Amino acid sequence: MFGITKMGAAALAASILILACAAPGWSAETSREMEFSEIAGITHPSKGVSTPAMAMDAKGAVYMAWFEEEKDRNLLYIAASADGKDFPAPVLVNGGSDEPAGIHGSPMLAIGAKGELYVAWTTPRAGAPFAAELRFSRSPDGGKTFSPSMKVSDSPQPASAGFESMAVGPDGSIYLAWLDGREKATAGSATYFAVSRDGGKSFSPNVKIDGNSCPCCRTALAVAPDGTIYAAWRKVFANDVREMVAASSRDGGKTFSLPAIVGNDKWVIAGCPHRGAGLGVDAAGKLHIIWYSEGGGKPAIYYAVSQDRGVTFTKEEVVTTAGFFPDHPALAVAGGKVYLAWEEVTPVFGHIMFKAASAPAARRLSDGVRRSSSPVVITNAAGAVAVAWSKDEMRNARSLMRMAR
Repeated sequence: MFGITKMGAAALAASILILACAAPGWSAETSREMEFSEIAGITHPSKGVSTPAMAMDAKGAVYMAWFEEEKDRNLLYIAASADGKDFPAPVLVNGGSDEPAGIHGSPMLAIGAKGELYVAWTTPRAGAPFAAELRFSRSPDGGKTFSPSMKVSDSPQPASAGFESMAVGPDGSIYLAWLDGREKATAGSATYFAVSRDGGKSFSPNVKIDGNSCPCCRTALAVAPDGTIYAAWRKVFANDVREMVAASSRDGGKTFSLPAIVGNDKWVIAGCPHRGAGLGVDAAGKLHIIWYSEGGGKPAIYYAVSQDRGVTFTKEEVVTTAGFFPDHPALAVAGGKVYLAWEEVTPVFGHIMFKAASAPAARRLSDGVRRSSSPVVITNAAGAVAVAWSKDEMRNARSLMRMAR
């Protein structure tokens, strides 16, 4: 099915030396702040593979999930690694009737209160163009086996559903948000929400958070220590202005606040950017968000913080390096520490960049000249950090990662 990929110590040392001399934004200070492991991961047998999703439990076990094209089918696989270095053979999650809708995105992964593994994805539905269902499955045994998937979206008529996000609350509740087209004919796409309070055995009726959502920018979810739920998505305003917005729920997802504009970028685009946000809440209850915009006339990735439960946000900070096209922002929070990741692209290559929000500069985690793309950054309760990304090779695709404990 796939091979294990590691970067030798000598090659890693050489790449670090090159970075120290040449990579934009790299500094000895950020190098001392966090020491990452060697690059490890999965080499897939073909190029028909989605970007990876990742989750990590409190002991540091890492789970990586992806969609893969096999002949005329799309399949969902998950591989588990006890140490983030070696990945045994993957487990097939979906059955015959819940095949993933495509490989353009990635599945969603989350860890439960007792180490359960949760996964969500969309599967096609007949009856209308782009119709789909949001599906959910759980593994009680560390990704060895998975329950038959259940439908989460409850539209009575065929409609689009996708660009989902997932989060688990302090009490073990499982939250899902997604973009839904059940009202598309009259009100456009909307952001919807559902919750499971029994460990993923069942989900609540769907709740509409807000309408006029940008139909192809992935949603984001985060839960505060006090149980406040936050959702973020890109909203369409008059005259094709598209702003990143956030809303909150303090009653377990029964109701949500009106969406607040995060950056007020005033980005006018008659189309969907296909770029979502990264969202997280620190131990003090501050809400952190990272997103992409061209509102200032130049592509940039911005970072901002809310100290009043998402009502207002600080002035956005540009985190990317001049001279590169920035893309695919990601964010994770561990206690009081916030970590950012993104992609920096030229016509020749794509690099994966990383920085702690408090650090003065970023560093590059990827290596080589082939394009690396679509980073995801995660943390666990012990404060470990892991970053995964896709790398495009000549004959196959690779899902790679590095860890810092």
